[in-house]
Amino acid sequence: MRTFILACVAAVVIAAIGATVLSFIQEPVSVAFTTEGVRL
Repeated sequence: MRTFILACVAAVVIAAIGATVLSFIQEPVSVAFTTEGVRL
């Protein structure tokens, strides 16, 4: 039972770190899909 709880905690920690990293890497839509001739 202790191993299962430890695995659940590890999964939550890994997911939180992944979400944090992705939020810094991703660009907003207004930046990612604009070209020189587009006005938003």
